Order: sequence, then structure tokens, then C-alpha cells
Amino acid sequence: MQVTSHVVNRFDTGVVLDVNADGLPVRAYVAISAPDPEAVTAFVPPEQFESGSSLHVAAISTADEASATLEDVLFNMEADDAVAFLCADPESWLATLEQLGCDPDSDSSPLE
Repeated sequence: MQVTSHVVNRFDTGVVLDVNADGLPVRAYVAISAPDPEAVTAFVPPEQFESGSSLHVAAISTADEASATLEDVLFNMEADDAVAFLCADPESWLATLEQLGCDPDSDSSPLE
């Protein structure tokens, strides 16, 4: 699967990306967060919930899980859906960004 992305916005614990996965446009919220679906309310704007598109939530507990989790989630998405990746630590966060085609060496770290 060919995946590219660019940073749209940053928040305290992560970044917002516009993602293109094999021609499928989606929004991704990638955060360092506990694996609690309620956590998304801290960084996903209300407009995302009101837009009529689906919001998928996936927990990534290790860097090794990033690739498979991302592929599973993207496979089940429709155009203009959004996904919140709740990454357990900085390593899983960076691995998720890499899988999304985002340069982790760019100025996108929420940890700075």
C-alpha cells in the first residue's frame, strides 16, 4: 500500500495528518496516549464527529505493531474518514508516523 501524508496541525501529544493511502484521502490524528477511546475527545475537534464521516480509533502499544495496525485500519476506511492512532510511547508514535509516510525527523514531534 502506497501511503503519503503531510502535517496539517500539531497538538500537545501529537500531530494531525492529511493522508493519501492508495488514492484514499483520510485524516489521521497520531497521539501519544493511553489506549482509551475517550482520549480522542482531547485532540479530535467536534467538527470531526459532526461531519458525518466515520472516526476509527486504533491503539498501538509497540513500534512493531504499527505497520499491521495501520494496514488493517486503512483497509476498512472510506474516503474522508478519520482515524485516531493512540500510541503507547514515543517509539510507537514514530513508527506510526513512518508508516504513514510522515518524516519523523521533521518538526512534528509533540515532545519538543
